[in-house]
Amino acid sequence: MYEAARRPLKVCVDGSCIVLRSLDDAIGFVRSHPVREHAEMLLDQMEAARLPDLQRRAWVAFETFADAMRLVPADTPRRLM
Repeated sequence: MYEAARRPLKVCVDGSCIVLRSLDDAIGFVRSHPVREHAEMLLDQMEAARLPDLQRRAWVAFETFADAMRLVPADTPRRLM
């Protein structure tokens, strides 16, 4: 449904890491994880992103959220936005 992310994102939860490669992956991750209670508006944005520019922005928003929730390993290079 959604275009693949420009850069896959590794997220780690409880010592287990997975790589998310698309908005669909990220949406599934958020829906299945307790962080969803903090991410309703983010999920709305990600699910509504249809155009490539909106998909890119939704992915950046997810990257930012994952980093803020400390789901991204500390050794992951940060993208300048």
